[in-house]
Amino acid sequence: MKIIHVTQFLGVGGLEKIIYHLALEQQKRGHNIAVYIYDYDRSWVDFFRSSGLTVITPKIKKLGYDYSLLKAMNHDLFSADIIHSHDLNPLLYLGPLSLWKKLTFQKRPKLIHTTHGLEHIDNYPRGKLYQRIFSRLADKMIGVSETIGNFYLEDIKLSAKNVMVIPNGVSTFNGSIDQKIRKEKKSWLAQRHGLDSNRPIILSLSRVVPLKDQRFLMTALKHRPDYQLIIVGPSGDHDYYNELKNLEDKNIKLIGSQELVLEYNMGSDMYVSASTHEGIPVAVLEAMAVENPCLISEIPGHMTLLKHGSFVETFKLGDIEDFLKKFDLMFKNIEDTKTRAKKSRVLVEEYYSVKKMVNNYLQVYES
Repeated sequence: MKIIHVTQFLGVGGLEKIIYHLALEQQKRGHNIAVYIYDYDRSWVDFFRSSGLTVITPKIKKLGYDYSLLKAMNHDLFSADIIHSHDLNPLLYLGPLSLWKKLTFQKRPKLIHTTHGLEHIDNYPRGKLYQRIFSRLADKMIGVSETIGNFYLEDIKLSAKNVMVIPNGVSTFNGSIDQKIRKEKKSWLAQRHGLDSNRPIILSLSRVVPLKDQRFLMTALKHRPDYQLIIVGPSGDHDYYNELKNLEDKNIKLIGSQELVLEYNMGSDMYVSASTHEGIPVAVLEAMAVENPCLISEIPGHMTLLKHGSFVETFKLGDIEDFLKKFDLMFKNIEDTKTRAKKSRVLVEEYYSVKKMVNNYLQVYES
């Protein structure tokens, strides 16, 4: 099959990781794959291309609704068997184009759409209206969590036959993870960033924006000076990033975007997230996949991970006292914490692997 994945941006984030793994695995299975990116953030284009993926980069779209982009998409995309759009903006263009092809009895690809998160519903006044209109133009609407699936069924009133839930999938690690490996990775991590390998290192990994609430983590862990916190991720909000830089000290560091996600998870003693919104949290799954204990906020996207067992710990959103209470208990009961982390790896391999995600999507494409 000729499959083209369409996304507004190709920066550094969870959505882009999912597209990357999905496209790469589909290509390995013999499909003709391309990724189409039409807006200004193209920081991962070279990375995708260096992995052997075709990335199509038309002119950057104009501000607002760019009608010339409709013409470009019609020319570039509609010879495919499958157009797979990701998040709302591409659907605003591909939905009307697909409908026009249908009404004029022209051959058209299947239009499969994945919604990775619903933060635009709260942050963008017209978000829900656009969902009501344009989500009806896709052949299949995919949510990465049951919360998103239920949104389309209950709020948007789509037919159950047009909605599916396919959880995100991440790469899994082959081989055992023993204390020797962890010690080596921790030593490497400490040396890389001027940390003390004899003290616990806590990891947060996500785009640095208010939605992820890294300020909460930095403020909370200032109460635990025996621990070290590193915040990994690109700046998605310049002013917010500068605010957080003022909270840095010898134990708390912002270190920007890093590519060696597996090494950072293996070299740290715990993964933490205070995010206020997630679909299915890719960074948490990556930590779970290599047995890194996780302490995460109680939001729907995180709570989905408890569906198959309580292998991650959660705290009340925005509650520093509850965060520190759970944090202390996890280190006090460290053997139990490590046991749960090992089980969380098994959960990821069974329910949230790239292989399972790709199989699920191929079934949708072929149905």
